[in-house]
Amino acid sequence: YLERQPRPLGAGAVRVATIQFNNGSARLTASDRQILTNVRQLQRERGGRIHIIGHASSRTRSMDPVRHKMVNFRVSVDRANIIARELVRMGFKKEQLVVDAVSDTEPMYFEFMPTGEAGNRRAEIYLES
Repeated sequence: YLERQPRPLGAGAVRVATIQFNNGSARLTASDRQILTNVRQLQRERGGRIHIIGHASSRTRSMDPVRHKMVNFRVSVDRANIIARELVRMGFKKEQLVVDAVSDTEPMYFEFMPTGEAGNRRAEIYLES
């Protein structure tokens, strides 16, 4: 799904969900799938496109900087793509989805505590009208 550089959010974009992931994981849980069902219903009611942005925490095991960046980018891509695949399975057309990944470049939390690191392992889902 991801084929280009991240695109800025469109005007009027509203974050409608955030999916959290385990360390190094891009697996969806049953509760994540319920969140995506709610996103699907909201999009049916309001129309518009869904923009998914995959994120990673900045922590990796002691790796050289290039490998660190590659690992984090790959996991952020995987997180965004798993959500896109699930939404397509739920009936979305690929044209209704925008999929981006930003690695660890947009942390939401400081990572000096494990809770901050966990909060940055996420995918954000926006509804663009």
